[in-house]
Amino acid sequence: MTAAFLDHFVILVPDLTKGVETYQKLLGRACDWQHVTPSDGTATAQFHLANTSVELLAPSGDGPVGSRIIEILDGREGVLSTLAVGTEDIGDAHFTAMRRGLKPGDVSVQEARFMGQRKRWSKFRCEDPSLGDVKLFMTANEGDPRIHIKAPDNAASRVDHLVVNTGNPDRAMAVFGAKLGIRLALDRTNPDWGARFLFFRLGETTIEFVSRLDGSTPPTAPDALWGVTYEVPNLEATHTRLTRAGVEVTEVKKGRHKGTRVMRVHSGCLSVPTLFLDNNG
Repeated sequence: MTAAFLDHFVILVPDLTKGVETYQKLLGRACDWQHVTPSDGTATAQFHLANTSVELLAPSGDGPVGSRIIEILDGREGVLSTLAVGTEDIGDAHFTAMRRGLKPGDVSVQEARFMGQRKRWSKFRCEDPSLGDVKLFMTANEGDPRIHIKAPDNAASRVDHLVVNTGNPDRAMAVFGAKLGIRLALDRTNPDWGARFLFFRLGETTIEFVSRLDGSTPPTAPDALWGVTYEVPNLEATHTRLTRAGVEVTEVKKGRHKGTRVMRVHSGCLSVPTLFLDNNG
């Protein structure tokens, strides 16, 4: 099994309407898709970027998944929760996941409609304990109506990378590299930054594992999704837009990688650590 691309990632929120309002302001673009799944007790909204989608998932009505979301949130305004990895063949992916010890659940099929459009998808969850707190699904879309609308200069155009905190980089390589078949693009230790970095390339998106050299995260601790960096065409324009909208952001500064500039977000991101980046440095 070779993971093909990051279909979407999930942020849990207590209220979908407020979550959509918050992220429309943060990302500078309208929500592209919404639907309700009564059997799960959930409501979903998605923002389609150039290389992946941001999904907000909230409780709605009665259902086991909605109840579990409330438990996980525990009063928080948002939790970065899940990676959904896209595959061309859900049956083959399930068979391979079983052979590699990822403990896949049953394949389920769902269908939804929004604004006259229909989509249908199959998915299963990998429940290998070594995934830690990173919930991971494999998904295959059938007749996916997803259309990426080009972002204005001051809006998020794509996800540059997601960050996972780990105390055990060797375990991360074994699970995400060997079992899931995600390409390890770079393994780098930088004492000046106090960390070892593993960069896994999943389609056009990077999953960055960070292991602190000071041992503050023990090897036995579960891996956990932590934050997101979005790419924008023009960081100054994004800074101006967010500041005028009342979102607290830092000043634009040079990024760690040559030719990049970054800006950190301190509010209006549902408590998910968030950066914006451009390549105009």
